[in-house]
Amino acid sequence: MALDAAIGPIKDKAYVATVRKHYQALWQRNVPVDVVFSDSDLSGYDMLIAPLLHMVKPGLAERIEALVARGGTFVTTYFSGVVDETDLAFEGYPGPLSKVLGMRVEEIDALYEGQTNQIVMADGSGSYACARLCDIIHSEGAHVYATYGSDFYAGTPAVTEHHYGDGWAYYLASDPEDAFLDAFYKRLLAAHAITPLLATPAGVEVTLRQTDQQDLLFILNHNPAEATVELPAGVRYTDLLRGQEVAGNLTLAGYDVCILATERT
Repeated sequence: MALDAAIGPIKDKAYVATVRKHYQALWQRNVPVDVVFSDSDLSGYDMLIAPLLHMVKPGLAERIEALVARGGTFVTTYFSGVVDETDLAFEGYPGPLSKVLGMRVEEIDALYEGQTNQIVMADGSGSYACARLCDIIHSEGAHVYATYGSDFYAGTPAVTEHHYGDGWAYYLASDPEDAFLDAFYKRLLAAHAITPLLATPAGVEVTLRQTDQQDLLFILNHNPAEATVELPAGVRYTDLLRGQEVAGNLTLAGYDVCILATERT
């Protein structure tokens, strides 16, 4: 892919690992995620997360702008908006994403392995470690959500938030630790009233599959210990693996799985 073949600023761009970090923050909250492509229809989504969006093909920036303008949220990161579909660099980064993001990149600082900086929250709520790459950026209308804590660019924006139309676009200028992403996405999900399928203990995964007649809940306990899940009040399910009705609380043994079906109304 274009990102892997890019020269500098570091050899390993860690695209898959970075995407997994962002996905993990949603997965652990049991929030379902669709994987879409650069030419996908975005009209049905309230939130679009695109880490390391290195190549921006024609029409994508406009569709992202439309998503945000109608009240959606767009999140991207460092090393985004760098090249077009022919792998030619834009004149300034993040290229055609600059309008919706309200910022520009001046330079990229590549950190050594094991070296870190800090993301300091502008609201005083704390700071988080960040690593690998640190974009040195300037706001062009965006609110400074967080700043860097050290090095010659200390105090400059590390995360920006831009109000565009009725929505918001965010730029994460470095690779943050998991705790930042957990808090960050918790806030964004709450803003869109996106809630998990079920409230579950840590390590219990829930996914939903639907047919024309039924909703199917797949509940997986990834823990070695027993876990209890509280089911929605007043709803009775059929446990397809055990052939019995379930309501109230569901107890799963360690590493157990359950498939619950309920008729669609």
